[in-house]
Amino acid sequence: MDRSSSRDRAKRELVPVQLLSIIFSVATILAWGCRSARPHATGGRSVLRLATRDDVPTLDPVAGYDTASWAFEQMLYDTLVRYSDSGVQLVPDAAVRWETSADARTFTFHLRRNIRFSNGRTVSSGDFKFEIERVLDPANNSQGIEYYRGIEGAPLYSSGRAKSVAGIKTPDPWTIIFQLASPDPIFLAKLAMPFAAAVPPEVVARYGKDFSRHAIGSGPFMLKEWKSGQRIVLVRNPYYFLPGLPRLDAVSEEIGVDDNLQWLKYETGEIDIASIPPAEFPWVMKTPRLKALVLSQVSLATSYLGMNCQIPPFTDVRVRRAFNYAINKDKLVAVFNHRGVPASTILPPGLPGYDPSIRGYPYDPRKARQLLEQAGIPKDFAPQLWIRADETQMMLAQSIQQDLALVDVHLQLRPVAWPSLLQAIRQPGTVELVLSGWEADFPDPENFLEVLFARSQWGANNNSFYYNPHVDALLEKAALLTNLDERYKVYDQAQRMIINDAPWVLLYYPISYAIRQPWVHGYLLNPMRPARLERVWVDPH
Repeated sequence: MDRSSSRDRAKRELVPVQLLSIIFSVATILAWGCRSARPHATGGRSVLRLATRDDVPTLDPVAGYDTASWAFEQMLYDTLVRYSDSGVQLVPDAAVRWETSADARTFTFHLRRNIRFSNGRTVSSGDFKFEIERVLDPANNSQGIEYYRGIEGAPLYSSGRAKSVAGIKTPDPWTIIFQLASPDPIFLAKLAMPFAAAVPPEVVARYGKDFSRHAIGSGPFMLKEWKSGQRIVLVRNPYYFLPGLPRLDAVSEEIGVDDNLQWLKYETGEIDIASIPPAEFPWVMKTPRLKALVLSQVSLATSYLGMNCQIPPFTDVRVRRAFNYAINKDKLVAVFNHRGVPASTILPPGLPGYDPSIRGYPYDPRKARQLLEQAGIPKDFAPQLWIRADETQMMLAQSIQQDLALVDVHLQLRPVAWPSLLQAIRQPGTVELVLSGWEADFPDPENFLEVLFARSQWGANNNSFYYNPHVDALLEKAALLTNLDERYKVYDQAQRMIINDAPWVLLYYPISYAIRQPWVHGYLLNPMRPARLERVWVDPH
């Protein structure tokens, strides 16, 4: 998933830096409190204040595919199943139990009877079917569409030849059955993505494309206020099905706060959770009082420099390999205090199918220069690298810029806002180079290799516009294999081919850090999702 200023783990492409630093800051919630150097729990009400540089792209689960959106969507909506706090095990959410057929083609879910939307209306199985059909409707341009194409009848529905998806059955309000056209051993994990959340059809019908601004879900919180470029405020959903949750009365995120200002706010007690700027990191880790408040988590993510394989000279594999040899990854991770591990594979350590025997490209500027000369690249070559407008991202880009200058490539840096970057990289012929990253949406190689490198993903998540028919054939073969050992072997073959074709410079596997205030409790980092907040609480005054 794309990552942005919350766990940059989004699935989304991962906001390159997101993975590095979960950027949570604070803002004042107008309804309940004012800033102070103490916890925000006045009159028996508690508010967790967050802050970020960029606005949330969307609150509509049909459209969100980045960490910033998912951080709020998982507070607003329920899916049938979700990941545990450890991020590796699927646990019940809206469904109290489920059955999976032996051939991994039929999945039956039994819903809880006490789930309501934040407007009080009871949630039914039809609300889940409605949302998945929204995703499968090409008119909504959802990037989640590929995850549900395997449902029986989905192609007919997407083409407009059927009024509903035949393979989604709702025999009663509390039961939903998915019938797949072919086996999919990881379909359950795909239903844990916000794309498959329950959404009320009548509210979508009322607001149409503006549903994001009037979002209604059945999650622990509901939308109170969203002023673009200023703040977003969620408050407790009084109908949430788990008694006593959420423990907070509200979550308020201030928008437009850069990293340095976030840190100043943390130091003065104005924010409850913050990232740690690179310049402050050594001091924080050497100060016992602060180190005790630091949270860290190795993410199932890979940060990379993507090269557009359809824009010359990156159509030439020699140029792409030259960039791989030219970049000093050890120096790069030192820039941000070793909050990452140099990468040699697309699949990160900890993800099923990870192959530690793949060595990737060593740092070899002489080899890089030779390949560039062979490809006829002039010494005044000055490609443009798009990056998220962020201090840490700029530091990383400048390190890469210095490395490439040693092989006579004069990199031009173009920092842009996160939503604009997400739009640009999906347009063919627009972005020749991008500094980005990807975090696992679910623990299977398909989520990296199929989603990021298949031809069908051009204009969606394959922002390198890479295509190799042999790779596509392997990806299609692997997707149908239910024997996991065989499945991972085929994906490994595909990964080796992709690395040989070099559409990416594999940079590092991020380690996320955040620091909480001493009055904040229950805040946990998750390797696969933004932090969940329903169990977080703050001490009273």
